[in-house]
Amino acid sequence: MSVIYLDHAATAYPRHPSVAEAMVAALQVAGNVGRGGHAGAAKGTSIVERCREKLAELLGTRRADRMLLFPSATTALNTALEAFASQSDQKRLLIGPLEHNAVTRPAWRRFGPERVSTLPALPTGVVDVERLDELKSDDVAAVVVQHASNVCGVVQPIEAIGTWCAERGLPFVVDGAQAAGLVPFRIDEIPSLRAYTTAGHKFLGGPPGVGVAYFAPRFDPTPLWVGGNGVRSQDSCVPEEGPARYECGTANLPGIAGLEAALTALLEVDRTAVWERSASLRARWVERLSAIDAVTVVGEFEPCDRTPIIPIQVRGYSPAEASAALESAAGIRTRAGLHCAPAAHQYLGTLDTGTLRLAPGLELTRGDEETVFESLRTLLRG
Repeated sequence: MSVIYLDHAATAYPRHPSVAEAMVAALQVAGNVGRGGHAGAAKGTSIVERCREKLAELLGTRRADRMLLFPSATTALNTALEAFASQSDQKRLLIGPLEHNAVTRPAWRRFGPERVSTLPALPTGVVDVERLDELKSDDVAAVVVQHASNVCGVVQPIEAIGTWCAERGLPFVVDGAQAAGLVPFRIDEIPSLRAYTTAGHKFLGGPPGVGVAYFAPRFDPTPLWVGGNGVRSQDSCVPEEGPARYECGTANLPGIAGLEAALTALLEVDRTAVWERSASLRARWVERLSAIDAVTVVGEFEPCDRTPIIPIQVRGYSPAEASAALESAAGIRTRAGLHCAPAAHQYLGTLDTGTLRLAPGLELTRGDEETVFESLRTLLRG
């Protein structure tokens, strides 16, 4: 049975063929990144630096030296949030209404639930920029917002939120795990931005195991771990800024090489056209799903920018039951549950049940789409 992959919000598939090729080639490099002056070490280091440069180009910043490589986007977010938690035990953290646990768990752990407040939002979950002025801001440590929701695809107006932050001198952090590589934006055009983090394995198309962060100039939070990095080994402390401050331990060269290859492929594509095609794909799917009796598309209260992530509920089936039935019947791979984002489900009214998340990609044929819709109708016919 062939696979119809509807789980792009979880990880990229299929990846560009060059990704696996680059990872295998990296395993043949006779040396370690930053460990020595021989040709093998230099080759590994050049792969890492090329990856930084391509990340900077794709994400819209001139500062490749501020592009950092972490084991995951979650570790990068924890690093950024720790900086604000350690500054004061009195100030609050403002977060978006649809946040992933990568934000909410470190926020609650370090600030405590009583010092974490949610930004005002519209029924869709889009931050209501017009109501931000209602907030008291002199006791706020920072503002953290997920660029695009992994539950319903809602894209936040990060430039407008950043402008509000800049007017009040508030640091702004963006979790871009579901946006980078798909949603058009430029890091250098986000006001008050201190950190933008993302996952290498989602819409950037790389392998798991590489997280990406942009830390703005003069934003150099204390690393969560330190150790050897091949730089200034005589010093007892890591450098005060730059990649060597955060990239201690052996670099994941195969993962970074795979991400660099994925970025090369992305940079050859018209990203605006991809975004427009993705929006059309989502609109078409929502229309077709809404026409199926007993299928409810969750959160479609009013038009707004969204990635092609579509949460549904199927009458008579739990999300897990529907997901298992679709894969058994036609090889359709989806994700059921709360998607590591209970805050989003609470906001959308689905915390008790979760949803069945469909995250289609542009690689699907119209035949694949028809198989999905017909499989849902067959499921409902019993």
